[in-house]
Amino acid sequence: MATAVITGGAGGMGLATAKIMGRDHRIVVADVRQERVDAADAAGVSPQTGSAELILRINAVGTIHVTRTFLETAAAGDALVNVASIAGHMRPAALEPRRTYRLAHTDVAKFEQKLTRSANRLPKKLRPGAAYGVSKAFVIWYTREIAAEFGKKGARAVSVSAGSFDTAMGRLEEKSGAGKMLEFAALKRFGTPDEIAEVLAFCAGDKPGYLTGTDILVDGGTRAGLDRKGMIAMARGV
Repeated sequence: MATAVITGGAGGMGLATAKIMGRDHRIVVADVRQERVDAADAAGVSPQTGSAELILRINAVGTIHVTRTFLETAAAGDALVNVASIAGHMRPAALEPRRTYRLAHTDVAKFEQKLTRSANRLPKKLRPGAAYGVSKAFVIWYTREIAAEFGKKGARAVSVSAGSFDTAMGRLEEKSGAGKMLEFAALKRFGTPDEIAEVLAFCAGDKPGYLTGTDILVDGGTRAGLDRKGMIAMARGV
C-alpha cells in the first residue's frame, strides 16, 4: 500500500483529502502545531491568521523545504501536489518578482528576506494580503520549475489553486475578499472541502500519470468571470 503525506492535513481541505486518500493509502498527517493534528480541525495560514513574515515562511519557504526533501527520495509513480490559491492568479505576470523567485534554487534565506522586505514596504494592513498573494503565485511558479527534476525520477509535480471554499479559513476570509469573489463566479456559492479534496486526491493518485508541471484552478469559475474592472474592485476591496 502506498503512503500519502499530507501537510496542513489536520483541517479543512487537508483533512478532507486525507479521508479520501485513506481508502487506499497509508496516511501521514502533518501540521504546524501538534494540537491541530490531535484535534484534526484546524486550517492553514491566511491574511487574517498570520503576519506577512509568517505567511511567507509557511506558504513559500515551507513549500521549498517540503519539495526539496520529497525530491531526495522521489521515485517512479510518486506525485507532489502543492496547494496554491486563486490569489496566485490575480497578479499581472509583469509584476511577479521572478528574479526573487529564482533565489529559491540558490539562496532560500535571501529569497525569504527579499519577499518579506517587499511586503513590508506596503501599509501595514495590506501586508498580509500582499504576502499571501505573492506566496501562492510563487507556489504555482515553483511547481512548474521543479517538474523537470521530478520527471527525471519518473515522478510528478502539480499545483492546485483553490478559490472560495467553506472551510474555517475560507469563512474567516469571507469579509476580506473570499465572499466578494462569489459575485464574479459562475457558481454563486462556496465550494465544499470534499469538492476540492477530490481534485487533490486525483492529482496525487495513480490515474493522472501524465499530469505534471501545471496548475489546476478550482474556483467555481471565479477567475473566468473577472474582467479588468472586477480585478480593480477586488484589489480595492470594494
